[in-house]
Amino acid sequence: MNYRETPVRETSTSAPATIAAHRLSALRVHILYTGGTFGMADGGAGMCPRSGIGDEITDIITQFEEAEGKSVEFRYAEFDRVIDSADAGPETACRIAEWARSDTESAQPDGVVVIHGTDTMAYAGARMAFELREIAVPVVLTGAQIPLGHPGSDARDNLHLALNSIAARPGPGTFIAFGSALHRAVRASKRACDNYDGFTTLGEFAPPLSPPRAPEARRHSAATRLPVGLLTVFPGMHADLLAAAIRHYPGGIILECYGSGTLPVDGSETIEAIRNATRHGTPVVVITQCDSGSVDLERYRPGRALLDAGAIGGGDMTREAALAKLGYLVDRGLSGRELHRWMTTNLLGELSNPAAPRAIHTQDTHLTAWSRS
Repeated sequence: MNYRETPVRETSTSAPATIAAHRLSALRVHILYTGGTFGMADGGAGMCPRSGIGDEITDIITQFEEAEGKSVEFRYAEFDRVIDSADAGPETACRIAEWARSDTESAQPDGVVVIHGTDTMAYAGARMAFELREIAVPVVLTGAQIPLGHPGSDARDNLHLALNSIAARPGPGTFIAFGSALHRAVRASKRACDNYDGFTTLGEFAPPLSPPRAPEARRHSAATRLPVGLLTVFPGMHADLLAAAIRHYPGGIILECYGSGTLPVDGSETIEAIRNATRHGTPVVVITQCDSGSVDLERYRPGRALLDAGAIGGGDMTREAALAKLGYLVDRGLSGRELHRWMTTNLLGELSNPAAPRAIHTQDTHLTAWSRS
């Protein structure tokens, strides 16, 4: 997947064609347009993304400057072939991350804006967050529920929010700016397709108490990358479905279970499928379908069965963050105990930190207990 810098309207004849320089720069941003609803048009067979929206981006930034009193210098680029985000895969997020890393190292902007489709924005953002752990500037994804030029479009407002978010200096990290809020990508999930606040933050963002170093391991190339998958447990789910998922995703499976980590265990087929997977090196990570709370595989009998079969408890990670993190670690060649260790370690706020000890005072004794957050 290649990128091209597209000529945009210039306000200075001395500026390169690929740079839109507006007065003296106070905010320097790089913008990558990948497709999605933001720039879609109806070609007669339903909405599809269109390329070449650089002039419209320039107009939106001019409006931002006038409204906010901020001067902006920006560089605009777009995919050679812009896509509906439903067509995005894990490699798409990795390539966007590579572009952002290379671009910031060479030009050192104040921040990066990625215009992306909303359907997989949280998945892409989470994967990018892991890939860009060491980046020194904010990377902000945004998009739209209604395309540019359509009545009620939120495209302009969302791009303005992304620019204001960078101007506010949120610090390094990957974010989603959408509707009325800025979300940490590792805690974000799309929860609405028909209102402007399409994303929500699930769980409290808690950066690691002591930031761990990145896992050191060899990295797989795209050709040798082992795919990872996600399967949601439902009443009546057949064990053969899980077994098939494990065959198709040898890198590992995120298993989205009920409550604190339960699933039907009548009979042994499902648990045996998990046991066979983990025995042969395919990790199975259990997360909850609930919007709040954490997996605790020791609480109920089904959870104990999962634990005994070798499953890894995914804590309170979102489905998007869990899938992204597993793929990130597997791509680095991690497996077994090392993968388990890093999967259960808070790397950048995707997991809650371990509960802190809480002192319990009585008349006669001073006790220390662990409180569960």
